[in-house]
Amino acid sequence: MKVHFIRSGERRYGMRIERREGPVLVMDPAPGFDPDLPHDMVHFVVEAAMGLKTGVFGQLAAGGDAGSFHVEAGGGLPAKERQRAARKQVARGARLAKAQGREGQLSELAVLLFDVDWRRTHRPDSPAQRAALAEAERTCAALSPDERARIDAARPQIFDAFDRLSRRWRQLRPGEVLVLEWPHLHPIG
Repeated sequence: MKVHFIRSGERRYGMRIERREGPVLVMDPAPGFDPDLPHDMVHFVVEAAMGLKTGVFGQLAAGGDAGSFHVEAGGGLPAKERQRAARKQVARGARLAKAQGREGQLSELAVLLFDVDWRRTHRPDSPAQRAALAEAERTCAALSPDERARIDAARPQIFDAFDRLSRRWRQLRPGEVLVLEWPHLHPIG
């Protein structure tokens, strides 16, 4: 599965998901724009490095829509066929989201922890940074010792990928794209 992170404006990004099977999915605008690392790129890295199969990108790879993507308009399909594909996509996405269990929650918790911790080392101290860190620390209480160990073990790989991808992302101008192939952490091309 190819994941296109599109710098669609000065403070905006979108995504395009190409899969071997199933329709192309899009989300534009995508939530959580950041000039250093957009929110969904953080999810991609964390889920890939931790081997999470039912987080956002695992659901997309399994044919779901992660509850926030929709079938790309056009795409060479007649309108009726596109509508049918969209209905099937939503139903499959709902089944996958319902079945994700604790791994989906672990994805969200780990994304928060890694995101806050990485940004703390790359941005000046501020009340907002301290508040985010306090929230992340409260989040740790919801983790089991095994989950915490899994997160700690993934930290070096995740921070290395954040650093590499952030450098590439910051270089993009509006209209340019950074493409990753799930679950690999190096851009294509």
